[in-house]
Amino acid sequence: MTQHGDGSSCLLRAENVCKTYQLGETTVQALQNIDLEVREGEFLALAGSSGSGKTTLLNLFGCLDRPTSGRIFVAGTDVAELDSDALASFRAATIGFIFQTFNLFPVLSARENVEYPMLLNKTPAAERENRAKEALERVGLARFLDHRPDQLSGGQRQRVAIARALVKRPKIIFADEPTANLDKKTAIEVLTLMRELNTSEKVTFVFSTHDSMILSLASRIFHMSDGRQVPAPEAPHAH
Repeated sequence: MTQHGDGSSCLLRAENVCKTYQLGETTVQALQNIDLEVREGEFLALAGSSGSGKTTLLNLFGCLDRPTSGRIFVAGTDVAELDSDALASFRAATIGFIFQTFNLFPVLSARENVEYPMLLNKTPAAERENRAKEALERVGLARFLDHRPDQLSGGQRQRVAIARALVKRPKIIFADEPTANLDKKTAIEVLTLMRELNTSEKVTFVFSTHDSMILSLASRIFHMSDGRQVPAPEAPHAH
């Protein structure tokens, strides 16, 4: 990983990244010539309206998709050099995800949902259970280990999702519109928790969002429009 003058490492890098999709006869240019470096410990927001390309970029950094051209480096690895199996293992070891729809298994308890990624990593059962409990305690859900998602509020479900992302001790967590389904009070609580984890555990967070609350907490904002990086918009005039 590249070291910066302040001692932090470059954890993510996009070099001249383009992504196109074929929709029937139409070619959609989802990303155009994106260059971005993310340092270890950042709390970075990819900002832009729907269709700006922020989720596409998040998916490329998260190794869920591959660029049409350009290169993506995650924790010093050029991900283009990994085949699908190696990429899946690398993703499991390095990256955590938090989605706006929580993506929890309805039939599993909070603890089992959090244990699930460790099952894939073949972590021994006793360690899985301990780490899941620890992660749920960390997000304030120690009393809800055995509750299923339908017995939890939206904010609690998002906390389970954060615990599940944390449990693998990833270098980086990607959060795609994580406050979209939460009321304002709950969103503030969840974001405060993420900021604490970012500070105390040094976990790097990258959000895709147009939530002004996330943008106000971000250590840096990467503005996007029509698949390109754009300058920060002018502050809107008061109504």
